[in-house]
Amino acid sequence: MVKSLVVVKEEINQTILNFKKEEVKTIMMKYMVVIAAMLLVSGSAFGTTLYDFETGTEGWTFQNYTDSQAISTAAQSAAQALTGANSLVGTTHLVPGDAHFSKGELLVTRTQANKLNLGGLTASVGVFGPTGAAGTNPSSSNGWQMFFKDVNYKSWYGPWQNMVENSWTTLSSTLGTTTPDFVDAGFDSTQVVTLGVKIGTGGSATGTYDGPVYVDDYTVVPEPASMLLLGSGLIGIFGFARKKKA
Repeated sequence: MVKSLVVVKEEINQTILNFKKEEVKTIMMKYMVVIAAMLLVSGSAFGTTLYDFETGTEGWTFQNYTDSQAISTAAQSAAQALTGANSLVGTTHLVPGDAHFSKGELLVTRTQANKLNLGGLTASVGVFGPTGAAGTNPSSSNGWQMFFKDVNYKSWYGPWQNMVENSWTTLSSTLGTTTPDFVDAGFDSTQVVTLGVKIGTGGSATGTYDGPVYVDDYTVVPEPASMLLLGSGLIGIFGFARKKKA
C-alpha cells in the first residue's frame, strides 16, 4: 500500500525530532565533560567573591583595640585595585616596637544570621603595600596575616607572609588544612562571623611607615579535594550515560 503524503510527512517530522533530541543529548554531554574538566583543572574559577569594594567599604572597618591602632581609617579607593575599579584602603601609621602602633587590622563583622561555614573551604584576599610599607630592614620585613573569628569571638590567625612592596599579593588559608600561626582553643570554623587582614611589623623591623595599604577581592572557594570529587562525579555520570545508551 502506498503511504499517503500526510503519513510520510509525519514520519519525516518525527525522524527530525528524534535526531534533534539525540543531538541535544550529545551537546549536553559534551558540556558536562567541559565543565568537569574545568572543575578538575581550576577550582578558583568557581569561587564566590564576598567583597570586591566596588560599592563602598561593604561593612569593613579598622580595629580599635589599644594594641592594634596602626590603621586608623577604612575607605573605598580607586588608587589601587586587584580587579575592577576600586579596593579598600586603610590609612596606616606603623611603628616597630610600639605598644599601640606595631600592628593594625582591617575587618568586617557579619551578623550571626549571616555567619559563614568555612570548614574545609579556602579563603583568599589580595593585599597591596606601597613603597616603604615593608619597612627598612629587608631581613625582617613587615607583613600580613589573614584572620577569622567565630560567633564566640575565638580567633584563628593564618601564617605570616612578608610584604612585597608595589605588588598585589594573595593571602590564602584553608580552615582545617592550613596550619595557623595562632588559634584559640575551641575555634569553630563552621560559625565564622569576622573576616580580616592584619598588618604588623617584623621582629627586628625598622622604619616607621605612614601611608595607605590596600585590600581587594575577598573570595571563598571549595577546597581542591571537593572540586576533584565534583569533577570526577560529572565525568562518571557522562560515562554511565554513554554505557546505558550503548
